[in-house]
Amino acid sequence: VDAIRGDIQLARRLDEHHLPNWRDDAEFSDMIQTLIAAMPLEKKSNLKVKSLKQILGMTGGVTSRIFALIKDLSIDAIVTGEECITDDAVAKWTPVWSRHANAHRRLEKSGV
Repeated sequence: VDAIRGDIQLARRLDEHHLPNWRDDAEFSDMIQTLIAAMPLEKKSNLKVKSLKQILGMTGGVTSRIFALIKDLSIDAIVTGEECITDDAVAKWTPVWSRHANAHRRLEKSGV
């Protein structure tokens, strides 16, 4: 939004659209299942409700974070040969934004 508002040319050409955060409902569950089905995994991923709630909690319901999480989990599933996203993988996943924050904190503590 700031980038668009800060550039008159962009502001003239693009409209602002707010995407609300996802909520714990059937629409969220359907979106997750559709997204996982679009991944190039050989096996079906049957996530439990608990995992869906964890996904929602870790991402805050932010669409781009949800997509990043599913992409990361899919890549890990392919690399490990699991070929599906499991409840265990969801439970162990660390958000990229959290990884960067932890690395930044370590650098600050070391005086870099």
